[in-house]
This record gives sequence, C-alpha cells and structure tokens, in this order.
Amino acid sequence: MSVRFLSPGETAHVRDVINSDPEFKLASRFFSKDILLIVGDAKSIVRVRDGTVTEIKLNPPFMNPWSFFIKGSTETWQKFLQPIPPPFFTDLYGCISRQHFELGGDIEAA
Repeated sequence: MSVRFLSPGETAHVRDVINSDPEFKLASRFFSKDILLIVGDAKSIVRVRDGTVTEIKLNPPFMNPWSFFIKGSTETWQKFLQPIPPPFFTDLYGCISRQHFELGGDIEAA
C-alpha cells in the first residue's frame, strides 16, 4: 500500500466516507477543531465541527490557522494506514509515544 496525498477531486469523497462512520460521529460529536495533517512534505487541514468533517483543505496557505498538528513521514503513514498495521503502528498515541508521529499545537484538544 502506498500513501499519496489527496487530489482536489477526492476531498469530498473522503469527507463523506469519514462523516458516514458511526464510530467517528459518536467519538467526535462535541469536537470542533482544525487539524493540520502532515504527510512527508504534503499538508492538509481537516476542519471538524460538532463531529462532522466540513472541509479538507489541501496545501493550506502559511497563515491558515489550525488547532493542532499530526506529522509523520510517508513511511509512517503507510504503516499506520494498513488494514492490519504492524506492532507499534496500531494507534495514534502509540505512534506518538514511539516518536513515529509528532503531535503539536493545542495537544489538550488532540
């Protein structure tokens, strides 16, 4: 499996898939933040409002605000997003504790 960043035409589909996930809706129902995701050199901002992804902005401008970021190499994201991830890549906080991902900004919100 290779990880590549979304094309502009794919963001609406990804947003709809995330929003149709009942576990995501339940876990994020009171969550309203902007998350900066960094995959290698590529960046996007995922805007979540009351448990709904309202926008995925690719290559946001420098001054675009965000609440917190999750940063990892392309290789790390590839392992993390596998249907059955290898040990130490099975959850976000495990990856952060092993320094595979970096978390920054308002980490309490994360």
